Amino acid sequence: MARGEVTGKKRVQTADEAERLSGPPSPADATAVEPTAKGEPDSPADVKAKPIRGPPVPPAWYTIATFCKAHSISQATYFELKKNGLGPRELGIGSRRYITFEDAARWRAAQKEPPPEAAEKKKAKKQQEAAA
Repeated sequence: MARGEVTGKKRVQTADEAERLSGPPSPADATAVEPTAKGEPDSPADVKAKPIRGPPVPPAWYTIATFCKAHSISQATYFELKKNGLGPRELGIGSRRYITFEDAARWRAAQKEPPPEAAEKKKAKKQQEAAA
């Protein structure tokens, strides 16, 4: 709220402020209220204990989105590879598709070697060049 000297309006004094005495409360004042922190609960009985949990359980497989993120490829590239038969093996559970870590490792190992049909095309091209 803006100060009175900025807005040009006088500060309205509430009834509660009018009854208060300036300065710290005296020990003899029975109506004085102890200040408390705002987030402090009224009674410790209201506080619910959090359930004890162990360490987080790591996932057992990739979703297609997490697989693409982990391997730095776009989902469009993933589906293009899948359409050409070069994608990793998928595990279907209900309507969802997952890729196990083992299948992802096999797919990465297979990516180091060219696919068989690409090797055949390359070999045929070399033979044509040698014949010419």
